Amino acid sequence: MTLSIAVSALLLTLTASLGWTSDAPLPELSIYHAAAEWTDQNGKTLRLRDLAGKPVAISMIYLTCTYTCPATVMHMRKLQKALPESVRKDATFVLVSFDPARDTADKMRAFAKKHDLGPEWRLITTRKEADLRELSTLIDFKYKRSADGEFEHSFGIVALDRQGRIAGSSVGTGMKTDELAKKLQ
Repeated sequence: MTLSIAVSALLLTLTASLGWTSDAPLPELSIYHAAAEWTDQNGKTLRLRDLAGKPVAISMIYLTCTYTCPATVMHMRKLQKALPESVRKDATFVLVSFDPARDTADKMRAFAKKHDLGPEWRLITTRKEADLRELSTLIDFKYKRSADGEFEHSFGIVALDRQGRIAGSSVGTGMKTDELAKKLQ
């Protein structure tokens, strides 16, 4: 093996292990193995694997919620501000709607604009309940539709490392965004 081939192989191995390529093998515990297709606020289709290579903060919400979900967005914004600039510029903040009938791409885009969520924020949903349930199970988030058509649901944020493994989470009204920021680093 020549030196240049050996160096190339080493660089390929290194970049794959750090999650810098979309073709890199994922660790067994990565949530990015989920094959579901999602639609974002711009109407673009993506898979969770498309988020690989960046630290990710993810939570599930529905846009017509008047209490817990706005608080989740507030906590995620606090988390974003708590990150050092070097991590903040690379991180992605994902809000997954579990109410796809009402939370269309247009409504998600309007929500992002209203809340001044920049390009590092992805609002996504899918019409497939099984895919929503799979993700909610992977990140330990619970939700159910109540009799009035609204939802009862968990309240929390999950930090994912660059390869989609859960690095930490913070739940409830006492969310510790500073601790979660350390997990995203």
